[in-house]
Amino acid sequence: MLHNFKAIRRTVGLVLTLLCCSFASSLFAHHSAAMFDLEKEVKVEGTVKKFQFTNPHVWIHVSVTDENGAETVWKVEALNPNALKRKGWKRNSFVKGDTVSLTFYPAKSGDPKGYFIRATTADGTELGQIFTDRVR
Repeated sequence: MLHNFKAIRRTVGLVLTLLCCSFASSLFAHHSAAMFDLEKEVKVEGTVKKFQFTNPHVWIHVSVTDENGAETVWKVEALNPNALKRKGWKRNSFVKGDTVSLTFYPAKSGDPKGYFIRATTADGTELGQIFTDRVR
């Protein structure tokens, strides 16, 4: 009887260990920038459609109209709110309807997505983030 209890306890421990390891690997994958072309910078000027100052990442959605009148909404990802607050960002740094200039690393897939580098708001405020402040 004691032998069965030890075997069950060992099996449960092994299963829990495997579950923890499987979740841990997904956390590391989440922080990859592999989907962005870090060798190319794109700069757009447009209108803020949406600003999400929430965890785990801040998002800025900007509507850009080309010379033919076609609209593209760029979804640009930045760091988390805590890191950005230390760089001067606020919950209202970007307001829907405001004009903004954004520079970002584009998605390798060609989708209208990017990883934030810097921005200039309509009132001239310049915002950056920790990751992109490094010198290459």
